Amino acid sequence: MSTYAVEKICRRLIIDLDFRDAAAADPERALALAAPPLDERERRALLAGDVGVLARAGANPFLLCQLGRLGMFGLNHQRYAERIRAEFAAEREAMAPARTAVAPTFGTTGAFGR
Repeated sequence: MSTYAVEKICRRLIIDLDFRDAAAADPERALALAAPPLDERERRALLAGDVGVLARAGANPFLLCQLGRLGMFGLNHQRYAERIRAEFAAEREAMAPARTAVAPTFGTTGAFGR
């Protein structure tokens, strides 16, 4: 998978209103005619709104987020966030700090020691 083609699609959707309208009307056709051409995996992931797969492959999450902002490929902000979070859930859990039973304190005289 080449992320360049996916990111180029995202950029075009942001700035090219005619392309955005064409993609909204007939996403399969718009992606089939896109330059540079998408490979089959990229095309399927975009059509399915599978931003998690695209992000894991290296596509820029900020550009992918624009698909949700623009309402493309069945996405909105909430679906974008759900799919990104689901794709990277294991990594987030692995990086989460161990939970402690006691909250940290700054001393008995206040947060700034006064």
